[in-house]
Amino acid sequence: MSHAASYAPPPLDGCVVLVVDATTGTGRVVTARLCAAGAAVAVVGAGHRGRGDDAATNAAFLCKELAGIGLVALPYQVDAEDTEAVLALPAQIAADIGPPTAAVVIVPAEDAPYGLADTFRAVSAAVAAGLPVHAVHIEIDQEARAEELARSVVDRLLGTSGSESESESEPESSTSIRG
Repeated sequence: MSHAASYAPPPLDGCVVLVVDATTGTGRVVTARLCAAGAAVAVVGAGHRGRGDDAATNAAFLCKELAGIGLVALPYQVDAEDTEAVLALPAQIAADIGPPTAAVVIVPAEDAPYGLADTFRAVSAAVAAGLPVHAVHIEIDQEARAEELARSVVDRLLGTSGSESESESEPESSTSIRG
Protein backbone atom coordinates (compact mmCIF):
# COMPACT_ATOMS: atom_id res chain seq x y z
CA MET A 1 0.00 0.00 0.00
CA SER A 2 1.32 3.45 -0.84
CA HIS A 3 1.76 6.11 1.82
CA ALA A 4 -0.92 8.24 0.16
CA ALA A 5 -3.41 5.39 0.32
CA SER A 6 -2.75 4.89 4.01
CA TYR A 7 -3.88 8.48 4.65
CA ALA A 8 -7.00 8.37 2.50
CA PRO A 9 -10.08 9.63 4.33
CA PRO A 10 -12.90 7.19 5.10
CA PRO A 11 -15.31 6.76 2.16
CA LEU A 12 -18.15 8.80 3.70
CA ASP A 13 -15.89 11.51 5.17
CA GLY A 14 -17.69 14.85 4.94
CA CYS A 15 -21.16 13.29 4.71
CA VAL A 16 -23.81 14.16 7.28
CA VAL A 17 -26.42 11.42 7.64
CA LEU A 18 -29.62 11.75 9.63
CA VAL A 19 -30.84 8.37 10.96
CA VAL A 20 -34.35 8.27 12.46
CA ASP A 21 -34.99 5.61 15.08
CA ALA A 22 -31.26 5.12 15.28
CA THR A 23 -31.02 3.98 18.88
CA THR A 24 -32.12 0.34 18.81
CA GLY A 25 -32.06 -2.70 16.54
CA THR A 26 -31.61 -2.02 12.84
CA GLY A 27 -31.14 1.73 13.34
CA ARG A 28 -28.31 1.18 15.80
CA VAL A 29 -26.50 -1.16 13.38
CA VAL A 30 -27.00 1.27 10.46
CA THR A 31 -25.70 4.15 12.60
CA ALA A 32 -22.58 2.26 13.67
CA ARG A 33 -21.74 1.23 10.09
CA LEU A 34 -22.26 4.77 8.75
CA CYS A 35 -20.01 6.20 11.47
CA ALA A 36 -17.37 3.54 10.78
CA ALA A 37 -17.46 4.56 7.10
CA GLY A 38 -16.66 8.15 8.12
CA ALA A 39 -20.07 9.85 8.13
CA ALA A 40 -21.08 12.31 10.83
CA VAL A 41 -24.39 10.85 11.99
CA ALA A 42 -27.32 12.67 13.54
CA VAL A 43 -28.66 9.94 15.82
CA VAL A 44 -32.39 10.60 16.10
CA GLY A 45 -34.25 8.83 18.87
CA ALA A 46 -37.90 8.78 17.86
CA GLY A 47 -40.33 8.98 20.75
CA HIS A 48 -43.74 7.43 20.20
CA ARG A 49 -46.68 5.82 21.95
CA GLY A 50 -45.71 2.45 23.32
CA ARG A 51 -41.99 3.16 23.51
CA GLY A 52 -40.87 1.75 26.83
CA ASP A 53 -37.66 3.78 27.08
CA ASP A 54 -36.42 7.34 26.67
CA ALA A 55 -35.46 8.07 23.05
CA ALA A 56 -33.33 11.11 23.94
CA THR A 57 -31.35 9.22 26.58
CA ASN A 58 -30.78 6.30 24.22
CA ALA A 59 -29.53 8.67 21.50
CA ALA A 60 -27.12 10.33 23.95
CA PHE A 61 -25.77 6.99 25.20
CA LEU A 62 -25.20 5.70 21.67
CA CYS A 63 -23.38 8.90 20.68
CA LYS A 64 -21.18 8.68 23.77
CA GLU A 65 -20.36 5.07 22.94
CA LEU A 66 -19.46 5.96 19.33
CA ALA A 67 -17.41 9.00 20.40
CA GLY A 68 -15.50 6.73 22.78
CA ILE A 69 -14.08 4.89 19.77
CA GLY A 70 -13.38 8.06 17.79
CA LEU A 71 -16.53 8.24 15.66
CA VAL A 72 -18.73 11.31 15.10
CA ALA A 73 -22.39 11.14 16.13
CA LEU A 74 -24.66 13.75 17.70
CA PRO A 75 -27.90 12.96 19.56
CA TYR A 76 -31.33 14.28 18.62
CA GLN A 77 -34.84 13.42 19.76
CA VAL A 78 -38.13 13.90 17.99
CA ASP A 79 -41.73 12.98 18.74
CA ALA A 80 -42.68 10.75 15.80
CA GLU A 81 -46.24 12.08 15.94
CA ASP A 82 -45.26 15.78 15.81
CA THR A 83 -45.08 16.55 12.08
CA GLU A 84 -43.83 20.12 12.58
CA ALA A 85 -40.92 18.91 14.74
CA VAL A 86 -40.03 16.24 12.17
CA LEU A 87 -40.15 18.78 9.31
CA ALA A 88 -37.76 21.05 11.26
CA LEU A 89 -35.25 18.28 11.99
CA PRO A 90 -33.12 18.52 8.79
CA ALA A 91 -32.74 22.30 9.24
CA GLN A 92 -31.73 21.87 12.89
CA ILE A 93 -29.12 19.28 11.93
CA ALA A 94 -27.85 21.54 9.12
CA ALA A 95 -27.41 24.37 11.62
CA ASP A 96 -25.58 22.10 14.08
CA ILE A 97 -23.26 19.96 11.93
CA GLY A 98 -23.96 20.75 8.29
CA PRO A 99 -26.61 19.98 5.70
CA PRO A 100 -27.62 16.33 5.58
CA THR A 101 -26.34 14.54 2.50
CA ALA A 102 -28.61 11.62 3.33
CA ALA A 103 -31.41 10.56 5.63
CA VAL A 104 -32.29 7.03 6.68
CA VAL A 105 -35.64 6.31 8.33
CA ILE A 106 -36.25 2.92 9.93
CA VAL A 107 -39.91 1.90 9.54
CA PRO A 108 -41.21 -0.69 12.02
CA ALA A 109 -42.74 -3.94 10.82
CA GLU A 110 -46.36 -3.79 9.63
CA ASP A 111 -47.54 -5.73 12.68
CA ALA A 112 -46.01 -3.23 15.15
CA PRO A 113 -48.56 -1.92 17.67
CA TYR A 114 -50.13 1.56 17.69
CA GLY A 115 -49.96 1.91 13.91
CA LEU A 116 -46.23 2.65 14.16
CA ALA A 117 -45.47 1.55 10.58
CA ASP A 118 -47.84 4.25 9.28
CA THR A 119 -46.49 6.81 11.77
CA PHE A 120 -42.91 6.20 10.65
CA ARG A 121 -43.85 6.33 6.97
CA ALA A 122 -45.28 9.79 7.71
CA VAL A 123 -42.03 10.66 9.54
CA SER A 124 -40.08 9.46 6.49
CA ALA A 125 -42.14 11.66 4.15
CA ALA A 126 -41.69 14.70 6.42
CA VAL A 127 -37.93 14.14 6.69
CA ALA A 128 -37.68 13.77 2.90
CA ALA A 129 -39.58 17.04 2.44
CA GLY A 130 -37.11 18.88 4.68
CA LEU A 131 -33.92 17.56 3.05
CA PRO A 132 -31.68 19.62 0.77
CA VAL A 133 -32.45 19.08 -2.93
CA HIS A 134 -29.64 16.62 -3.71
CA ALA A 135 -29.77 14.65 -0.44
CA VAL A 136 -30.44 10.92 -0.60
CA HIS A 137 -33.53 9.64 1.24
CA ILE A 138 -33.60 5.98 2.27
CA GLU A 139 -36.56 4.30 3.96
CA ILE A 140 -35.87 0.92 5.53
CA ASP A 141 -38.58 -1.67 6.08
CA GLN A 142 -37.43 -3.27 9.33
CA GLU A 143 -38.54 -6.79 8.49
CA ALA A 144 -35.15 -7.80 7.06
CA ARG A 145 -32.01 -8.65 9.04
CA ALA A 146 -30.28 -5.63 10.56
CA GLU A 147 -26.77 -6.36 9.32
CA GLU A 148 -27.90 -6.86 5.71
CA LEU A 149 -29.89 -3.63 5.83
CA ALA A 150 -26.96 -1.69 7.27
CA ARG A 151 -24.68 -2.98 4.53
CA SER A 152 -27.28 -1.98 1.91
CA VAL A 153 -27.48 1.57 3.29
CA VAL A 154 -23.71 2.06 3.32
CA ASP A 155 -23.42 0.53 -0.17
CA ARG A 156 -26.17 2.87 -1.44
CA LEU A 157 -24.38 5.92 -0.08
CA LEU A 158 -21.07 4.74 -1.52
CA GLY A 159 -22.79 4.31 -4.89
CA THR A 160 -22.25 0.55 -5.08
CA SER A 161 -25.73 -0.84 -5.60
CA GLY A 162 -26.68 -3.13 -2.72
CA SER A 163 -29.93 -5.07 -2.28
CA GLU A 164 -32.24 -2.15 -2.89
CA SER A 165 -35.40 -1.62 -4.84
CA GLU A 166 -36.24 1.81 -6.17
CA SER A 167 -39.84 2.69 -6.81
CA GLU A 168 -40.55 4.43 -10.11
CA SER A 169 -42.89 6.85 -8.36
CA GLU A 170 -40.16 8.07 -6.02
CA PRO A 171 -37.61 10.73 -6.95
CA GLU A 172 -34.16 9.49 -7.95
CA SER A 173 -32.75 10.40 -4.53
CA SER A 174 -35.32 8.34 -2.62
CA THR A 175 -34.87 4.63 -2.05
CA SER A 176 -36.80 1.96 -0.19
CA ILE A 177 -34.87 -1.01 1.11
CA ARG A 178 -37.02 -4.00 1.93
CA GLY A 179 -36.28 -7.36 3.45
